[in-house]
Amino acid sequence: MSNKCDFGAHRSPTGWIAWYRLYHHGENRIVRNGKHDIIFSTKDEADAAAKEEFLREMNSPIVSETLSGPTTKKALTKCKAERLFRKGGKVIQVERVGASA
Repeated sequence: MSNKCDFGAHRSPTGWIAWYRLYHHGENRIVRNGKHDIIFSTKDEADAAAKEEFLREMNSPIVSETLSGPTTKKALTKCKAERLFRKGGKVIQVERVGASA
């Protein structure tokens, strides 16, 4: 199993179980009502519930803020600069012209 985003439905003896997975979690998560799995009568219902739960989790403030990257202009500029100067793991020292030492 790889860490990728996905959702779907799994057949159980009594119906269909909805599941979803976010790429920063290594396991599938079952759509539940408290402690119990929700059993759907059709695959389409289970797929729709899995998609809804997946999108709710992905758009939650905790997940979306940590996965989206920097949120301020200063942090974004710093992130871009670090990517520019830290290519291949090398640290490139930059000296400002006219800076006092």
